Amino acid sequence: MKRSKRLDTVVDLAKRKVDEAAQALAFVQRKLGDEQNKLEQLEQYLTEYRATIQSEGRKGFSVQEFRRYNDFSENVAKAITQQTQQVHTVKHQIEQVRRHWQMLDARHKGVLKLQDKAVAQENVAQERQEQKELDEIAGRWRLRHPRF
Repeated sequence: MKRSKRLDTVVDLAKRKVDEAAQALAFVQRKLGDEQNKLEQLEQYLTEYRATIQSEGRKGFSVQEFRRYNDFSENVAKAITQQTQQVHTVKHQIEQVRRHWQMLDARHKGVLKLQDKAVAQENVAQERQEQKELDEIAGRWRLRHPRF
């Protein structure tokens, strides 16, 4: 079996790994979008909640109501901080997965080049063999037909 054909399995395996890494990258990117949406929703909710408190605060609050509103507002702010950290974590994951995908893609391209080189070498060897056979046929023909 020719070397280029034996490399087909290696090329297929490398391609499969690249595809899996690309799927993982797409998954993490979708996750980032989801986490960013959650963060935006929390920020929007906090803004709306504070606006509601301010408009209702003009009517007057009891100390208990104020504490309850204030505590809830602080809890939402903490959730925003946690969600911001989650967004940063997922961004870091994206960079790691992207580097992994790039490494696998480079490896796949390297194997393809190796296979192309093997095909080129096989073609050169085949052409040399064919030329050698033609030369032998021509030499035998000259021996049989010395006049030409």
